[in-house]
Amino acid sequence: MEAEMKFELVTTKHGMPLYVLSMPHVMSVASGILVFAGTRDENWPQEAGLAHAVEHMLFQGNRHQKNSLLTAEEIEREGGDMNAWTSKEMTFYYNIVPDFAFGTSVRSLAHMMASPLFKDAEIKKEMLNILEEIKRAQDSPSGVAGRTMNKIIYGNHPLGKDTLGTADTVKNFKKEDFVRWHKKYYHPANCTGIVVGNTTAEKALKTFNKYQFGPAGGSKNTRVAVKEITGNKRIEIIEKDIAQANTYLATAIGAARDKSTTALQVYSQMLSGGMSFPLFQEVRDKRGLCYSVGSGISQWSDRGTFYTYVGTDRNRIKEAIDCIKDVIWSNKDNKELFEKAKRALLGSICIQFCSPNSIMNSAAHEIIFSGSPKAPEEVKSEIESVTLSEVTQAVEQYLRPENLSYSMVVPKDTKIEL
Repeated sequence: MEAEMKFELVTTKHGMPLYVLSMPHVMSVASGILVFAGTRDENWPQEAGLAHAVEHMLFQGNRHQKNSLLTAEEIEREGGDMNAWTSKEMTFYYNIVPDFAFGTSVRSLAHMMASPLFKDAEIKKEMLNILEEIKRAQDSPSGVAGRTMNKIIYGNHPLGKDTLGTADTVKNFKKEDFVRWHKKYYHPANCTGIVVGNTTAEKALKTFNKYQFGPAGGSKNTRVAVKEITGNKRIEIIEKDIAQANTYLATAIGAARDKSTTALQVYSQMLSGGMSFPLFQEVRDKRGLCYSVGSGISQWSDRGTFYTYVGTDRNRIKEAIDCIKDVIWSNKDNKELFEKAKRALLGSICIQFCSPNSIMNSAAHEIIFSGSPKAPEEVKSEIESVTLSEVTQAVEQYLRPENLSYSMVVPKDTKIEL
């Protein structure tokens, strides 16, 4: 069964690529439209947050479903779910429905993509909602620390931009801003469709061909890779009226396609694959330094980020940081841990490929970074090919203690000693 799980590529009559992975053993279908436009395409500061704001507005009514109630009801009355997300390099609209409602799923996506109304009254109201989203983000100490880390590392690099934008900009967006962005990026040449579930490529193509997904013409959005980063601060500390110190240790790494990035993905699993892995064991279980600790990778087209996070007592920040740095550096040659992490990653891939929704969202990222989605065997083969020496080399290249930057959101009047 696994060997048969492969994406088929077809092209709609309007020129939009459509990737289909058939899973006849499930009773649902996940469908999505990937738009090659995100935060890094915005002209700052005047367009700060516009990609994300457009995403919100596509749920606020179109020529066929005049308001947000009708837009959501079309999918939810079938027992389905719809959503979207915006990131640095892409915007993704998707829904998951029972297989008998596949036609409704595609129709809903097409109407949202091709004919949003961008009513002035709805813009005013929805921007207020985004302002609340910005406030919520600012009330999350760990979120503030993470976003601050991006600014520390990337400086003026496009990856340093905040997807939510700024409150000053968002509250002043006008209809012409949305129309301009939509016209520039929302057309078949700059989109890709993804379908995963109980359907076939032939049926999916026939269904997609019934609808328009934007005006003809235009071209795919292209960007110049920006290898150099301008961030030069090593630490930033923000004080808030909170009880816990939230700390990120992070550094810039290579592009998503780099072999070293795959090696560091394996290393993140080696450090933070679960409760039996070193970060949890050393920082939490043995020393009682935290409730939450972990590592991860943010992957993008030209650069990426390796990060660790810990939330700890204000008086134990240095102890926690020193412990994390020791864990990062001391495990780079650990063969037993390497084999354990690879096995765990391969197992998680098997679990991931049981869910149409998980497969679809993973495919969206793969299309941006690799040009096409990967079948389970391709993903597994990529992980299996990583060697311990490649992991060690990537760690020594990127994760030396002197390469790490620090972002902290701490209780007021906290004394920091590193």
